[in-house]
Amino acid sequence: MIGAGGFVSFQLLSEGVILPHWVALVFTGSIFAGIAYAYRSHGLSGVAAVSTQVMAIMAVQLSTKLVLQTGFVYPTCIASLHFLCVWLASWAVERRSGAKDRLLMDLKSSGYDNAEWYVKRILPIAVLQTLNVVLNTCSLLYIGAGFNAIIGILCPVLTALVSATLGARINSLAWAGMVIAIAGDAVISIEGLKNISKSGSEPLSLAVFGMSLGVGALFARSVRSVLMDCQMNEYAADKACPRLKPTRVVALASPAVFVLGFALTLILEGWKPYMELLSLNTSAALLLAFSTACAVYLSLMGMVLIKMLGAAAAQIAGKLNILVTVALSSAFLHERLSLGFIVGAAAVLAGAAIFEHAKASTALLPKTLRSSYSSV
Repeated sequence: MIGAGGFVSFQLLSEGVILPHWVALVFTGSIFAGIAYAYRSHGLSGVAAVSTQVMAIMAVQLSTKLVLQTGFVYPTCIASLHFLCVWLASWAVERRSGAKDRLLMDLKSSGYDNAEWYVKRILPIAVLQTLNVVLNTCSLLYIGAGFNAIIGILCPVLTALVSATLGARINSLAWAGMVIAIAGDAVISIEGLKNISKSGSEPLSLAVFGMSLGVGALFARSVRSVLMDCQMNEYAADKACPRLKPTRVVALASPAVFVLGFALTLILEGWKPYMELLSLNTSAALLLAFSTACAVYLSLMGMVLIKMLGAAAAQIAGKLNILVTVALSSAFLHERLSLGFIVGAAAVLAGAAIFEHAKASTALLPKTLRSSYSSV
């Protein structure tokens, strides 16, 4: 039988608790200690690369949420600023290496019309990347950063499903992992909506809308990841793969991503957010600059990390940020953690781990998910 104290603790956990700061910080420290141990074979540079990527993913989510909470409620404008800085940074990298000129020469010698090739190969990636970032950022207006992060944990699973349509093979154990992960994500979604309904902090319809935006971003990110992979690695359904380098794909897509994001900002939010940038207080401006810097790092260095560690290792590292984001969101942004939420998160992580194990042990998905890690 459960004692009175145990019953009270169970009831509190069922209703949802806010973690103390020290618990969240200790948990975060233990995650990074685990990263250092798990990736020790890659040396100090490998551990540093994984750790900084995990920190950057968390930082983008949490800092963007804080910017929105300061009163600058223009998520599309924030996304367009990210796009602009990624474009400038990728242009600088490509210009320094001279890769841009070599790429144009390769395209001309291959007989491709540059405009036709770009529209076919790169523009769909740009459209999906724009939708991914804009929908993900907008969802933070309606749901917490932790809730949003856990929705995104299904990205590798969904990416695998999309990859399967292009010829990648998935064995039965991997399918079982997908089912478990999807079931866990369903539990989390229901639990999150239940908590919002109990708190009455915002209308349930808005929370559902925010969750829908997060799911939309998830779909866009998954399809975009496969299309990016098609430009770097040959699939059965795409024998004409140009085999571009990861940073070159980012550099080619960035101009179109910015133009689309800027146009979308003008349509949805107008010029007002850009004018209000001039009157941001110091803390909001610093948070926005920090968020943008992390977004640039993720876009440029995420693919480099995948090339260095391999897809499976990068995917595992990407999932670790979700646990930390949830803990920090609870402690510092006052998002409640309930028993159902924890059980659902455990199921999603278990399903994802089973999927990764099946993929790594059988090598049936050699090209899947190579680019799904480099996203905000």
